[in-house]
Amino acid sequence: MSIARNACSFYLSRLRGELSRLIEATYPGYHPGPKIWLDVIVGLVETAQGYLALIDKRPADEMKLLVDAEVLGEQAYAGLSLISGADASQIPHQIVDPFQRWVAALKITNTIFFRAEHVSNYELARIDCRTMAQNLNAPSASLLSAIGAAKWPILRVTVPSQAMGMLPHFAVVAHELGHAIQDNINLNVAPFQAPFLDCIKRVTSRLKPLGFTYGLQENLLLRETLQNWVNEFKADAVGHILVGPAFFFALFGFLELAGRSYGLGKTHPPSDLRRKQLVRELNDGAQSFQSVMQGCAITPLVADYAPNVPNCPLKDTLFNEITKSCGEVQAAICVELIELFDVMAPAIFAAARKYLTIVSPELVYTPAHLSKDVQLHLKPLRSLIPPIEFQEAGSWKPTSLATILNVGWIALLELRDEHAGASVAIPSSETAPKMEQLHELLLKAVELSEARRLWEENR
Repeated sequence: MSIARNACSFYLSRLRGELSRLIEATYPGYHPGPKIWLDVIVGLVETAQGYLALIDKRPADEMKLLVDAEVLGEQAYAGLSLISGADASQIPHQIVDPFQRWVAALKITNTIFFRAEHVSNYELARIDCRTMAQNLNAPSASLLSAIGAAKWPILRVTVPSQAMGMLPHFAVVAHELGHAIQDNINLNVAPFQAPFLDCIKRVTSRLKPLGFTYGLQENLLLRETLQNWVNEFKADAVGHILVGPAFFFALFGFLELAGRSYGLGKTHPPSDLRRKQLVRELNDGAQSFQSVMQGCAITPLVADYAPNVPNCPLKDTLFNEITKSCGEVQAAICVELIELFDVMAPAIFAAARKYLTIVSPELVYTPAHLSKDVQLHLKPLRSLIPPIEFQEAGSWKPTSLATILNVGWIALLELRDEHAGASVAIPSSETAPKMEQLHELLLKAVELSEARRLWEENR
């Protein structure tokens, strides 16, 4: 048994050394989230080491204490994987402070950290180990302290790394933060009771010839799918309200690169339905985002952006296609929910706008903001002058992340389309370096606008 004990002790010692190195690492924006989570893992390791130390006092419990120490070591090691990609080598350090400002303005009080990975995915994950820690015998003082220091659940925002980590695409982070506040956005469902019952009838009719009865399990699945889709539309609404057209172009640019599927399933509504609602919003109002974009002569306009993200076919065809991957019941629910959500989506966006206007009115990005940003910053950006600051009422102010993302997207679309109609095709290899240069220029804009902000706050 002493061999197993020594092996476990050596493993925990090495794990503790790795944690010390990670705690000393630099994290983008010096945000505290990663180190708070690392402190929790340190607490787990020190609890495990405490179990090994107890063996000398309680030799009869050696087997149990050793197993408990090994299990905690495994959990601590698994916890390290959750923070992989959070260091400054993976996340552009410039963007973390603006993201944290979004978090604060949205009244998100949870401990949060950002990380990147080489997966085409944006994700908000909730991490909570309080229950596990509460069930431990003799938890270490460091674990209890770390648990008390965190604001649970800890939120982890994942973004794609490197090749897909271009600054304009990070507008999708606004969508993920929308998931963090989705439960605060109240939707009045009363006007949709009749369309909801019609949806159930359509699902029942579609399943009956296949030998399925619409019962309790099917109803629960439908309601779960419906709630998932509502939450996705809430998050889309938050993304749109925070960064306007930049979110639309980022989302569908990402979807085009990431799979080119219909996008629908139990967790997500179809991509073309999301595009339809966002296009509605971008065209809304006497001065709309679309009209401002048209003034910039950007093509293609929003209605036909990302053509490789396919529209869903007719319902029967769609049902036959997706049945192969998700089964008849889930397929019927997804197909018939589309009609319901085409009616519900504007109300979901309106509810999100109402909430954000009350909680964080300074974050609401409007067509008037876009028009002003274009006038102030687009021409200088074309001359490689980054959008760092602007003058208002006789004083200089730092640009917002929403401004940089939107002007950046217009410039990015111009690069993509600058050779449209040319008599000789221009290879994309000549555009790619310019796009990389624009990415670096926009990162510099974020960095210097943050420097301007700090100067104003501390002078």
